[in-house]
Formats: sequence, structure tokens, C-alpha cells
Amino acid sequence: MRTSLAVIMTAIALLVSACSNVPDSGPVQQLDLDAPDAQEEVIPYNPGAPRAGASPGEIVDGFLDAMKATPMSTAYARRYLTKDAAMNWAPAGRTLVYGELGSHGASSPRVSVELEDAGWLDERGVWRGGLAASQAILDFELIRTEGEWRISSAPDALVIEEDWFLTHFARSNLYYVEPTGHTLVPEPIFAPKGKSYATTLVSSLLSGPGEERKGVIRSALPSGADEPRSVAVRDGIAEVDLAGDLRDHGSEELQLMAAQLAWTLRQDASVDRIRLTIDGEPVVLPGYGDSFNVDSGGGYDPNGTSARVDLFALRGGALVTSSGENGDPWVPVLGEWAESHGVTDVAVDAAGSTAAAITSDRTGVIVGGLASDGRLGTAPVTGTRLLRPSWDLTGRLWLVDKDSTGARVMYVDGDRQVRVAIPGVTGENVTRFLVSRDGTRFVAVIGGESSDRIVVSRLRATSKGEITTATSAVLLPHPDAATMQVTDIAWTSPTTIVAVQQIGSTALFQTVSLDGAPSAERYTLSDRVTGVVGSPVASARLYATSGWNLLDPLDRFDLQLPSDLSDVTYQG
Repeated sequence: MRTSLAVIMTAIALLVSACSNVPDSGPVQQLDLDAPDAQEEVIPYNPGAPRAGASPGEIVDGFLDAMKATPMSTAYARRYLTKDAAMNWAPAGRTLVYGELGSHGASSPRVSVELEDAGWLDERGVWRGGLAASQAILDFELIRTEGEWRISSAPDALVIEEDWFLTHFARSNLYYVEPTGHTLVPEPIFAPKGKSYATTLVSSLLSGPGEERKGVIRSALPSGADEPRSVAVRDGIAEVDLAGDLRDHGSEELQLMAAQLAWTLRQDASVDRIRLTIDGEPVVLPGYGDSFNVDSGGGYDPNGTSARVDLFALRGGALVTSSGENGDPWVPVLGEWAESHGVTDVAVDAAGSTAAAITSDRTGVIVGGLASDGRLGTAPVTGTRLLRPSWDLTGRLWLVDKDSTGARVMYVDGDRQVRVAIPGVTGENVTRFLVSRDGTRFVAVIGGESSDRIVVSRLRATSKGEITTATSAVLLPHPDAATMQVTDIAWTSPTTIVAVQQIGSTALFQTVSLDGAPSAERYTLSDRVTGVVGSPVASARLYATSGWNLLDPLDRFDLQLPSDLSDVTYQG
């Protein structure tokens, strides 16, 4: 009998920012009460002016508190600065987010403040990681002006308490294009809620993917358009006016540009359609017209155009799928495996047309089509200890093989086997791995003596889709990093995974964001879990496998499995 389910949600601060659109002068704008819930500000807050006779420490505290102005404005904080400092202070390029303010050090006229549990973000709202101890100490210089202390020198940064961010910033995605131009790729940022939300999204999108993403993603938006001339949302229509030149944009690039804007702006629930102009002149996009719906661009879906949430499994060696109907829902779709091969670790591609599995001795790969006359073939791979495979949308079958020298990463494309060197993964003790459907992210669990590590690398490709190199793997933060022993990992969105650990009779689930920002979800399941079944498709349930059950750790949903079923997985 299944044991009881305990779900514990732990709110972890989202260290977030996108401050390029924070007003730095003039009065705070009125709260937009008609804005959608996901983007509206909560309670207006107008910080007070500096108190007469305030000490240097009180002035610094007031300055930091004034950055909580709602809607966002730096005008209140500038009142704590001298006139010259107020003119020169430039907080837009960096945001520091802290858990608590630590000790104050005062040696008049200087005040130092220590930020605890602090991280930082760039001007686009991209998470850049935690602050080193030396960087978390902020120094303020003060002087007397007209008999009152004012700050004459302050760090060029927006300095915000994390609890404030939990309320006022939204985790969002910018959408770029993988090198072949067939699929959009989400890049996480954090953007302030409120009526500037759409402007922030477009401004951050126009800033481009950055030099470090060269070969991983690109943008079809016009070059030279670093900032939108204007973004206005009226009656559900986002009127986006850009600078730039579209003369070199063919039909395909124009459609990609529209798709980037549509997928990025659909996150603002107040936007239904987009009207694009360049230097004030209307742009008529092929297949879109002079305005287009935010639901446009479905053909570039990062999850694939045939994204479904069908379950597949092995039953007596045959591949079966669940139709979700009453009775026995498991329908055979590829039966030859039972007759001719012993297989494990099945993976079905995102189109639901082809399956691959590792032979039971873990040295080979069997591939079969799911058509009624589907036939089996052998992939051109001879391994030593092959791990569970993964597909991307181009039809590349990704594999990791392990021998005495560690892991080798490769993919199979037709009859070709291509090795990919991933610094920080190749040669390591890889125990699990995932490849994003858009083909740009490689996630791996690396086993260690005392704890496991989860890392992510970005895959670079040519315009023809040939993977060339990969970025050095980056360690993803985890609350249990010192003791973590990962049982399994699975996708929960195109930019997040879930990692499960077994601690005694309790399974602990932790969502891990692939940009390295702290996650907001952590929960437990009172069961012994041997694996996790997830999908990047939003409508897919997250399952844990326990005995002959699939358990939903969030909704207490329980799917009984036939006793001869194994290797349950989602399509893709």
C-alpha cells in the first residue's frame, strides 16, 4: 500500500533584477490597477525623506530602504545623496540582491555595510551568481551639506532585499534562435512587474544574447537596435517601435523576428497582439501582416511542434504507450524488441516517431520506428557502459559512454557518430544526463565520493546544425551541495530540471534552474523512489517511480502500473 505523501514547499529567494527601465528621476508613476495580476505592482510604497539630524548610519539605511520604492524608482534614493553624487550615481548596470544586512562599520565619514547571502544580476536581469565575500561589503562616503549628512559616494548598483524581489519581480524568458533558425531557445531573466514589464522584455531582448552565447543562439532582430524607440500597450496591442535596418532580412528572418517578439511578449498577459514599426514606419511581415497575435510562431516551439505528454514504457521487452483510457491503457507500438533484443533505458523522440534503447549489456543502441511496420536498426555505436540516451529536435540521438577513463559524449545523426568534447563533463564520472530539445543545453550529474554535482554546458553549432564545441560546464547551486546523492533528474521546463535524492524512506525533490538562480520549489515524498519521469512540456505531470506506481509528488496523484512494466518515460 502506498505510504502517505508529504509536500513541503520552501520559498527560496529569487535573486532577480532587470533594472534598465527603472526611472531615475521625476515622481513615482501611479500604480496601473488595470495591469494583469502577473505583472501588476502590489502596494505602492513612497519612502520618506532623510530625517533631520540623522547619523551617517541612518542615512545609509534610509538610502537602502528607499530602493524599495513601489512602483520602482530611484528618485527617492537620490534624496540621500549629495547633488553631485545624485547626478553621477548609475545603478542601472548591476543589481545586488541580499538576504539580510549584516554588520555596519562606521569610521566617520565612511560607512560599510555587509550584504549576507547576496548575488548579482546584469543590466538585462540575467543571474550572474553569488557575490564573493569581498564584493558583498559596500562602502559609502558621506559629507555634511547644509548641516546634514549626505552620501557623496555610493556603489553603482541597485541594492535590493530579496523578499522585496519575491513580490515585485517575475521570472521570465527572452527568446532567441538556435543557429539553424528552426527553433526558439528560451534564456531566463528576471523583470520588474508593472506597466513597464513589456518594455523591459523588449529592451532585454534587443540587447542580444551576448558574446558568450556566440554559436549557441542568435537573434533575428535588426542590428543596431540596442533599445526600443518605444513600447506602448494599448487595448491589448503592444506597439513596438525599433531602430534599425531590415533591408538584409529575407522572409525567413522576418518570420523569426516576429516569433522572437511573440514568444517573449506573450508572457505579458495584457498583450494580445503586436504591431511592429521600424523608425516609425509600419512593418508588414510575411505571413503575419501589419500586426500579429502573441500566439504566433508556434512552428518554432522550443518543445517541438508535436509536443505531447504521452507516456511510453517497456513491457516484456516491447515498447508500449499509454492512451489514458480505462481498462488496460498500454498499447504496443514496437514489439520486435521482445523477440530479438534485451533492452533497457528507452527514449522516444519528441515527434513520437522513433525510439532508441540501450542493450541490456549496455554496449549497444537499438533504434526503431514507431510506424505499424516499424523496423529495428542498430546505431553505429559500440560502448562500454552506455547511459540512458536523449533526443533533440533535429533527430540527434545523444549518448554518454563510460569506461575506465570516464565519460565520452557523442551523438548519432543518421549513420554518423560524432564525438563532442565538453570541458568539465568529458572524462568525469557522469551518472545521468539530459539534452534540451532545442539542442543547446547539456545537463549532467557527476558522481563524487562525498557528494554529487549537477552541471550544465551550452552546445555550439554551425548554421547547418553541426555541433562544433561546448562551453565549459558550470556548477549549478543546490541547497544540499555538500551531501547530495542524486537518484535521478528530469526536465520540468525548457530551462529547469528536478533532481531527486533518497534520504532514508523519504525522497527529496529540488527544482534546479539552469541559469544558476536559486529555485523556489523543494518538496518531499514519503516513499522510496527509484527514478523521476518529467517533461519540459508545461502540461506534463511530474512522476516519481516507486515499485509499480507512478506518484505525483505535488498533487498526490497515483497511477498504478502493471507489474511487468518498466522504463517509463515521456515522449521527447
